[in-house]
Amino acid sequence: MSRLLSDKELEAREAKRDLNVELLEGVKQMLANDAARKTVITETDVALARRKSELTQDQFAKILGISKRTLESWEQGARRPSGAAQSLIKLFILDPQFVRDHLA
Repeated sequence: MSRLLSDKELEAREAKRDLNVELLEGVKQMLANDAARKTVITETDVALARRKSELTQDQFAKILGISKRTLESWEQGARRPSGAAQSLIKLFILDPQFVRDHLA
């Protein structure tokens, strides 16, 4: 586990850094598509279902019987839907028009 640096240690480390070199190295890595850290953003099933249904968050939340805030947390992956909601979300992914026609 790493520890926090003291103010003196931080100042000493910063004094040795060459930001121009670090920036150029980062640009070179980026151009070579060899970034030091890659972030992959994946769409949650909930966000996919809503996108396929072409409904707003308010409309989608109303059909599911949940608040917009709950829907947002599901779409962001912060919380997971219940079993029943997961089943309905799978139906939205498979046949969004059917669900819209029968539940909206």
